[in-house]
Amino acid sequence: MRYLVGLFILTTLVHGHVLEERLQLELPSAHVGGTLTLPHEDDPPFPCVLIIGGTLSQTRDGGLTTPGAPERTALKRLAEGLAGGGYASFRYDTVGFGLSRAKSGWKGLYSDDARVAGELMTYLRGRSECSRVMVAGESAGAYVASLAARAGAQADAYLFLGGFCGKAEEIFAYNHGRLADYFLQNEANREWAKANKLDRIVAFGKHWREMFAAAREGKETFLLVEGAVREEVPLGRRREELDNPPDRMFAYIQRPALALAGDRDLNVAPQHAACAVAVMRQAGNRAARSALIAGADHSFQMAPDDPDAAFRERFTLASFRRPYHPGLDEAILAWLNEVAPPRSGAPTVAAPQPGTQRASEISPERVNFAPGVSVIDNITEFARIPGVDTLEGRIGPLLRVPEMRAHYIDMPAGLYLEEHPHAKGSIIYTVRGSWALKSAGRWHTMKPGSLYWFGDNIPTGYMVPFRENAYILIFKAAPGSDDAEFMTYLKGMAEGLVKDQAKGTAFRLVDLPEGHAGLAVARTMNPRFDEDFPKRQ
Repeated sequence: MRYLVGLFILTTLVHGHVLEERLQLELPSAHVGGTLTLPHEDDPPFPCVLIIGGTLSQTRDGGLTTPGAPERTALKRLAEGLAGGGYASFRYDTVGFGLSRAKSGWKGLYSDDARVAGELMTYLRGRSECSRVMVAGESAGAYVASLAARAGAQADAYLFLGGFCGKAEEIFAYNHGRLADYFLQNEANREWAKANKLDRIVAFGKHWREMFAAAREGKETFLLVEGAVREEVPLGRRREELDNPPDRMFAYIQRPALALAGDRDLNVAPQHAACAVAVMRQAGNRAARSALIAGADHSFQMAPDDPDAAFRERFTLASFRRPYHPGLDEAILAWLNEVAPPRSGAPTVAAPQPGTQRASEISPERVNFAPGVSVIDNITEFARIPGVDTLEGRIGPLLRVPEMRAHYIDMPAGLYLEEHPHAKGSIIYTVRGSWALKSAGRWHTMKPGSLYWFGDNIPTGYMVPFRENAYILIFKAAPGSDDAEFMTYLKGMAEGLVKDQAKGTAFRLVDLPEGHAGLAVARTMNPRFDEDFPKRQ
């Protein structure tokens, strides 16, 4: 995969030890503007940290574009601290802000952000200045990093800063719900909230339950109405969080990981750091641990001792003006020096112990055998391989990485599919059973061990004129959708095929009219065809 650099600017040194390159990257899914920060005092290559910002980090430096919001430079400061310790980093504008813009097909979901993160990991691995690639996920960036890992983009190590580990509703209850409760306590609180234009957050605090109910019903939007607030709220990300709970996604992190939180975090409850580690360890990752920074808030800035003052500063964003906690850099660099020493000649990171990603309703069991190596021990053990039953057969995900994917189809005995084109070509291998392939009106017998390829938009047809199902593997040179997205697609496809059948499309040989050419081929391939598949009277 190639990444074009549209803009390359070498900036001045910062604090005598940082060299920055401002880049404009043409990735497959988005135009991304970012900054590569390199230690100036040492020779490359360096361990490189991809910094994925959270909700508060719309710009590459960690700031909000909201008019009047105080300056926030959490990510720029993190990059400079990493450079001071001998680590390179790349931070970038969130797609939709700064110089980062979406390309065609962008849906505005977390999975889109995860795809960008995976593409950036690939880009950084190709930079000569980077020896290995790690990820630092700030707040919601932890969720994005976990979704990227589930899609096959595994970093060499993970740093989570105030990451959320819970169900989607919890974050709204902890933030918006608490502000609504505070608002209702007394008149002074209401006056303060109104003076600081917090009506919208209060409105969410009063109606977040209704919003999630609408998301569960599959609605596209929710009309938020409270006082002067009237807003049509998109529900795509809420549905995504319900389908892929943030706490469960940490199970896909199978590399050394450190989850840090401030013990005065009023955006994400501090105990979520320990929660993330518990999920990772339960999934087999023994190289995960957590730590709390005493006196720090969500941005790892010094929080006031007065709880009421801290609460108000959190919602007015006045906390952005406070100094950063010195313990943050100390904790990060101590851990990085342990798992990925920066100096040339230093020992390499020990390979993580094998971790098992357990089977779920959307994913097969996979063994993360080594960095960049995943194994499915038995692709025919259906009890551990999820799938969706369709009229074309049972279909489900196997392996996927940013540049390719593999899935299976267990085609049922008696299947018939007329020639039809596929937008993306494939290589298909027959694991079990015999069947027939049709293209350009010609038929060819496929059996265990057979392998074939077809190109983009080439029509092919299939039949299984035997009593045994035929099990095939499909390999596509295309970005690998994550398992949840692929399963959702399959469910929609299954419904569409049922509608096609109702309109008269035949999906079984026995449904073809007598005299159909396909029946003649079926009888030639299987002389017992009429006995094996008697016509219904």
